[in-house]
Amino acid sequence: MTEIIKQTLRDSKSARWSALIILSFTMFAGYMFTEVISPLKPILERSGINSSDFGFITSAYGLFNVFLFMLIIVGILLDKFGIRFSTIASVLVMIAGGIIKYAAFKGLIGSTEVTMSILKLEITTQVFWAGFGFALFGVGVEYAGITVSKSVAKWFKGKEMALAMGMQVAIARLGSFAPLAFGAKIAYKYDVPTTILIVIIFLILGLMGFIYYNTIDRKLDKQLDVGKIKSKEDDFKISDLGLIIKNRGFWLIAILCVLFYSAVFPFYKYGPDLMVNKFGVSVKWAGLLPSLVPFGTMLLTPFFGSIYDKKGKGATIMIIGAVLLIVVHAIFYLPFVDSVVVAFFNVLLLGIAFSLVPSAMWPSVPKIIPEKQLGSAFALIFWVQNFGLWGIPLLVGIVLNSTNPTIVPDKTLVIDTYAEAYTTALEDSPFIGVTDAKGNVIDLAAIKILAKSSGGDLVDKVIAESPQEEVIEYDKEALKQKISTEIELVVNEYVSTMDVTDISEIDEKDLAALNKLEEVAISKGMEIVKESKIKLNYNYQKTWTIFVALTFLALFIAFWLKAEDKRKGYGLELPNIKK
Repeated sequence: MTEIIKQTLRDSKSARWSALIILSFTMFAGYMFTEVISPLKPILERSGINSSDFGFITSAYGLFNVFLFMLIIVGILLDKFGIRFSTIASVLVMIAGGIIKYAAFKGLIGSTEVTMSILKLEITTQVFWAGFGFALFGVGVEYAGITVSKSVAKWFKGKEMALAMGMQVAIARLGSFAPLAFGAKIAYKYDVPTTILIVIIFLILGLMGFIYYNTIDRKLDKQLDVGKIKSKEDDFKISDLGLIIKNRGFWLIAILCVLFYSAVFPFYKYGPDLMVNKFGVSVKWAGLLPSLVPFGTMLLTPFFGSIYDKKGKGATIMIIGAVLLIVVHAIFYLPFVDSVVVAFFNVLLLGIAFSLVPSAMWPSVPKIIPEKQLGSAFALIFWVQNFGLWGIPLLVGIVLNSTNPTIVPDKTLVIDTYAEAYTTALEDSPFIGVTDAKGNVIDLAAIKILAKSSGGDLVDKVIAESPQEEVIEYDKEALKQKISTEIELVVNEYVSTMDVTDISEIDEKDLAALNKLEEVAISKGMEIVKESKIKLNYNYQKTWTIFVALTFLALFIAFWLKAEDKRKGYGLELPNIKK
């Protein structure tokens, strides 16, 4: 009878695992938003956003966290005000940042014409506000991550902690899978802002989940008599930060975290573009291969976490993960590796590596740091991690742009020239002034929009069919003239053969003819551009040396951590489940 009285909600499997699912869903939504534009780099380049711009936007995730010390602040807030306050506050910040980023890409704030200088980078105000929104979101999602980590440690103390943390990571990573796999497809069908808006809806659902979680967490605190049995020694003090900072084991975990995540998370940002430019994958599906990384972690992280719970060997697991990372990035670095099949298996290997390290790293923190300091410890780790999440995507973007300076201007040249030629050719066509199937009157502006999109498709197809060509000097004016002349010629010839001389409204036959015309024009455009030897695809080799270097450093730190564990007796090699 006494045993029954002492039982709490966390002693119930259904209760603690239900709490985990609720916590994990919000992180699922957070990871969705984190990667929502990752597969859209080629699409964004159509509007003039180059690699440096893309690097600025994606790196902004860690900007406030690093330089405004927001993660230190939110860690203290978590320890001072508790989990329930932090769950609501964190997700509200995420939603606010998401709305700002949406507004920037929608054109509601900022401009594609007005520029400003930040970190010696010339960016438009649209890029600035997109980055600002993502920076604010980054504060919220990292705050949520710290809160969730402490919540899982609370609900699974003395139980399946590594498995639970592995499950939480797995569900969250599934959030990365969704936009990587399908984001470009949605953006093609609708547009970039709509893709972002869909994910914001998931963040709102996550807020609702956190609100419900607070009710069961409050019940658990009552059962644990939190606040009644807590001594003054258990209260968080600012001086506790000093104890954390002096802990060498803590710093080895933190540095391993920043190196490891810096070698993986930026791959989400640039992996889809790598698949397009090096492996010739279609832009619409370029994110599918990188999406296998979080999908793999969803399956494997709980498995490896369970092994750690039962068998231990946490430090050894992290070493194995670092070795696998070296292999993965070395293969991507090799210039002669351009097989999609090799890329597929390499991504699967990356998923295994990405499952190994987190499954052992996060459950190791409570072994090194006392429970009352965990919130601040996780915050400090996340803070250090954000140096990599801010610096590496920005560095990759800058290096990629500096080693491939002509790519975006040349893409723009081809798209604009093609669009102008296509529009001019249809200026006097029977299609101008008629009503389409949606009731819209087709004018030159509508044709120009269609032509811009066709020009983007043309560029994407050229890139897919000509991977890693050498840079060859070409005459830009001659190329522009050839595109203008021959596209107008082929369009005029085709229109002259079409039976659309007397139409007031486009029917299915006319629409099919217009679509066929687009195909003919793109095909001709591809012929011209490929003959010119103009280089439109990025060479990622020099850029990838960054990732190779990070992985070797991670391996060194992992060995150092194992040695420190042996010296201090943290118990990283011991199982978590106490028999």
